Amino acid sequence: MSRPLLYPFYLLFCFFSLLSGIQSADLQILMKLKSTLLQTSNAIAFISWESSNSMCNFTGINCNSGGFVTEIELSYQNLTGILPLDSICLLQSLEKLSFGFNYLHGPIMDDLKNCVKLQYLDLGNNLFTGWSVPEISSLSQLRYLHLNLSGFSGTFPWKSLQNMTNLGWLSLGDNPFNPSPFPNEVFLLTNLTWLYLSNCGIQGTIPAEIGNLKELINLELADNNMTGKTPVEIGNLVNLWQLELYNNSFTGKLPIGLRNLTKLEIFDFSNNYLEGDLSELRFLNNLVSLQLYQNELSGQVPAEFSNFTKLVDLSLYRNSFTGPLPHTLLFWAKTNFIEASENFFTGPIPPDMCKQGTMKSLIVSENYLTGEIPASYANCSTLNRFRANNNSLSGKVPIGIWGLPNMDLIDISLNDIEGPITSDIKNAKSLTYIFAGNNHLSGELPAAICNVSFLEILDISNNSLKGKIPQCLGNFSYHLRVMNLRMNNFQGTIPDTFAKGNQLRTVVFNDNNLKGLLPKSFINCTNLEVLDLGNNKINDLFPYWSEALTNLQVLVLKSNKFHGPIGNHNTSGVFFFKLRILDLSHNEFTGLLPRNYFENFNAMMINDEGRLEPHYMGEIYTTGYSCNHQSCQYQDSVVVTVKGLDIKLQRILTIFTTIDLSSNKF
Repeated sequence: MSRPLLYPFYLLFCFFSLLSGIQSADLQILMKLKSTLLQTSNAIAFISWESSNSMCNFTGINCNSGGFVTEIELSYQNLTGILPLDSICLLQSLEKLSFGFNYLHGPIMDDLKNCVKLQYLDLGNNLFTGWSVPEISSLSQLRYLHLNLSGFSGTFPWKSLQNMTNLGWLSLGDNPFNPSPFPNEVFLLTNLTWLYLSNCGIQGTIPAEIGNLKELINLELADNNMTGKTPVEIGNLVNLWQLELYNNSFTGKLPIGLRNLTKLEIFDFSNNYLEGDLSELRFLNNLVSLQLYQNELSGQVPAEFSNFTKLVDLSLYRNSFTGPLPHTLLFWAKTNFIEASENFFTGPIPPDMCKQGTMKSLIVSENYLTGEIPASYANCSTLNRFRANNNSLSGKVPIGIWGLPNMDLIDISLNDIEGPITSDIKNAKSLTYIFAGNNHLSGELPAAICNVSFLEILDISNNSLKGKIPQCLGNFSYHLRVMNLRMNNFQGTIPDTFAKGNQLRTVVFNDNNLKGLLPKSFINCTNLEVLDLGNNKINDLFPYWSEALTNLQVLVLKSNKFHGPIGNHNTSGVFFFKLRILDLSHNEFTGLLPRNYFENFNAMMINDEGRLEPHYMGEIYTTGYSCNHQSCQYQDSVVVTVKGLDIKLQRILTIFTTIDLSSNKF
């Protein structure tokens, strides 16, 4: 029987009806997605999602030539709520699903496995805390899988990756997955270019099969519990641009073959237990950032590092490196920082590390460096951190360094540096911390220092500075918390200019030649915890007004010319209840001891020995790139007399107490 002439038109009508039905179904799915998320979100992305508009013109929606939804891109839209994957995965042409950087929560439904055409899946940077990733082996067409930093936990379904042979990007890091060894399934993904598995419970060694992933440009396994030696096969990854293995427990030497990674720009192997030298890195002249701090590496810094013209960040601190730093180190590079402290480096500071005028931080403290501070750094206007403390540097601080306009911290303490603090310090408008103690600085403290209005810590103790203390020193900075001028040759009286509202916590003027009366403006130092004026020539009555300093913990007035009775016996109240160290010895105090003081020394009676770790007086301050342990804590110190012997406490334990009233006229 012949078909009717209208039959082809009938088939065509059915086809378009089917297409229209599918498109209508896609629209209904999108509208359900909108209604679900709008219950908990107030997202402007959905303003265009109106049924009267073409769904292909909805914000975040792309369609193919047939008008079917292929992409949902709704990252960074402040979305909250539970993702309705049961309906989303009914979109038969969906290839991209991106909801990264939102606030989505709740379970990732098993329905995700129905999105079988997905090539791009991004659910990273959300709040799926407490939920696990379902089995997704059916998503065999995936090229991009991004689930990092979303709170996923449990055991990741590693076997789901076996069929994803086209996967080029795998980012699962920063999720508290159950601990597991390095997943062998990853080695089947030979098209991977990006592998981010940091901080996601990987433990054990890196298998030799890592060398199979030759297309990798990024490999990140940091912040795990990985151990053992690094396999030499990592040298097969010749396309690597970034390699991050920090904060693990790797041992052994830098593997032979690293020299092959000539495209490597970012290399971070810090905070492990590596040993040996850096000879394998001599050929990596494209390095931009090299972080090897807190290991057990040794030997000298290779001379070839001087030719690394792209090297911006170099961090080698807390190792056992020896020998001199290469003379032309970082000469050609637009350096950001070098951190080489706590090693055994000798010789001078390389003079040209700021040759390109970009260096911000130069930290070479706690080595055996000698010679003078290179004058070239006086021209380094970008420098904001200079730490060369605990070395054997000598000579004068070059004119210009004190006054660098962006300098935030200068630490030259514990050296043999001499000469004055020059008046160009007035230009240091950003200077916050000065640590220059334990040197041979001389001359007068310039009044120009009072232009440094953001100063928080001033420590110029144990030098040979002389003259009068500038009158402005008590009120030039409302940020100043520590003023340590001990063990110099300052003369005259203490300025009576301590302003109301000041933040001073520590004032230490002991072992100078100060005389006269105590300034009554000390009463404005309401945050004061440490006041040490010992070993001067101050001639005054006991400062009964100090009763008002309720935070005072250390009061040292020993070896002066104080006289008269201690305190005011006619007053009552709670005084000095935080005081733990009191030294009034070697003065000319008379009369009765003040009972109302001693009855209130509560801090001397409290047993604080139950703490698991010792605590010391001081404060945390913001410092350079190695700010941990004690490197960013200013610690108060004091000299106490025990059985006739002067003992310097470099740090004051918060449980330490003492009273010394000897050698007076009670």
